[in-house]
Amino acid sequence: MIKIALVDDEREERECLLGYCRDLRKEVMDELDVRTFASGDEFLSRQGESYDLICLDIDMEGRDGISTAKEIRKTDSQVIIIFVTNMAQMAIKGYEVRALDFVVKPVNYYSFALKMKNALSMIENRKTMEIVLPTPGGMQKFSSDELYYVEVSGHYLSYHTKDGVFRQKASMKEIEDRLGGLSFKRCNNCYLVNLKHVSSVDRDEIRVGGDRLKISRPRRKEFLQSLANYMGGIRL
Repeated sequence: MIKIALVDDEREERECLLGYCRDLRKEVMDELDVRTFASGDEFLSRQGESYDLICLDIDMEGRDGISTAKEIRKTDSQVIIIFVTNMAQMAIKGYEVRALDFVVKPVNYYSFALKMKNALSMIENRKTMEIVLPTPGGMQKFSSDELYYVEVSGHYLSYHTKDGVFRQKASMKEIEDRLGGLSFKRCNNCYLVNLKHVSSVDRDEIRVGGDRLKISRPRRKEFLQSLANYMGGIRL
C-alpha cells in the first residue's frame, strides 16, 4: 500500500487530482491510499500520519506550499514531494525542500501520470525485505538492502552481504521468487544481483559490493535494460 496526500485549497483541483489517482491506480495495478487536504495547516495538523508521496499546491491561502514543505522536511527527509502549481517560476524553490518534480496547472492526466509513475517507481525501489537464514548456532538476519548478490553453486546459495557471506541450501528460483518486485535481476545463471549496489559496468562485467561478476550474453540485454530502468527511476 502506497499512501498519497493531495494538498490543495481549491476543491475542484483536489477532485481532479483524486480522479487522476483513481485512473492511475487502474493503470499501474498498485494499491494507492489517497487522502485530500484543503490546506497546508490541515495537513500538518495530522500528526502521526505518514505518507510516501505528497502532491502539494504552492499558491494556497494561509500557509503556502513552500512553507508547508519546509515544515514537513523538519520531521520527514524521505517522503517524496511533487509541487502542483500555476506559477512555474515558483517551482525552482522546490529545490530548497528537495522536491522531486512539479506539475503546472491546469493539470492534464498524461503529465501528471508520467511524473507520478516516476515517483511510484522510486517508492517501490525503496522497498526492502527481511531475510532470515538458519545457521549452525541459530540464525542470521539481514535486510535485502544489505544484500549485494546471491550466488548459486550446486544445491546451495551464497548470500553476499556487507557483513559477510552466508550459505543456505535452496534453489535460485526460490530466492528469485521471494525477492520478486524488489531491485534484483540475474546477470547470468549463477548470480542474482541487487541493482542498487551495481557500482560500474565494463563490457561484459559488473562491479557489485567490490566483486566483479560476468554478464552472460543471453541475459545481457535484459539485465542492462533493467539496470538502466532502475537508475532512471522506471519500474522493473
